[in-house]
Amino acid sequence: MGFFDDICNRHWCEELECACGTDVVLFTADGFTFFGLLDRIEDGILFLLPASCERSVIVLTPGGALEDEELSFIDICIIVAISKNVCKNPFHRIQES
Repeated sequence: MGFFDDICNRHWCEELECACGTDVVLFTADGFTFFGLLDRIEDGILFLLPASCERSVIVLTPGGALEDEELSFIDICIIVAISKNVCKNPFHRIQES
């Protein structure tokens, strides 16, 4: 991971790398929440693809709005929490409203 080992917590980086290839929910310090497949990490940037059951990466904004993205790039240093091996869209009820 290069220079990001010096900036970010090494254990957190290892935890995120272990989650590659699985559907995850990521929570960021700026209030965004992402649901998708954690594809890979390069130079401190996470590549999030659509989850196995979805057509796009689903983003819940701090204001409560849902947005769809084809691909998300997330700075590893703003991630505050991760939920791994998520089986289905956690925002399904919000989308129905």
